[in-house]
Amino acid sequence: MNIYRRTLNDLTNITHLIYPLPLPHLWGMEHHFTWSGGHLNNDVPVCGTTYAANGSTAITQPYDGEIFCIETDLNASTIWRFAHNRAIWDPEYYWSEPFGNVSLDGRFFMFSSSWDGQVGVNKNGDPRSDIWIANLD
Repeated sequence: MNIYRRTLNDLTNITHLIYPLPLPHLWGMEHHFTWSGGHLNNDVPVCGTTYAANGSTAITQPYDGEIFCIETDLNASTIWRFAHNRAIWDPEYYWSEPFGNVSLDGRFFMFSSSWDGQVGVNKNGDPRSDIWIANLD
């Protein structure tokens, strides 16, 4: 969760968005981020998902396999944690990653997930992913 903010007009001006970093400092999970409304206001939260690159479903530290949003206005280091995405990543299947997107009004987060493999497989035996929606209010 070593996440930064930097402006495009000054790439050397880097600010930590999460401080202090959670302990213990582990390599952590892969991330996907989405940002809605940033073209209008640079201070809206950035939201994301995490997943294990090895396909593990173990939750061993904060933010493992989660949906979260991070404050970007630099007034504080606030992180809102909403839900676990329950995605199992399989490198053979691109859509097994928990891709997400924030609604235009910033109230909902839509993401893909196999929900721990519970949505089954398609007719070819490939794992299915469905779309899920988390309320961010």
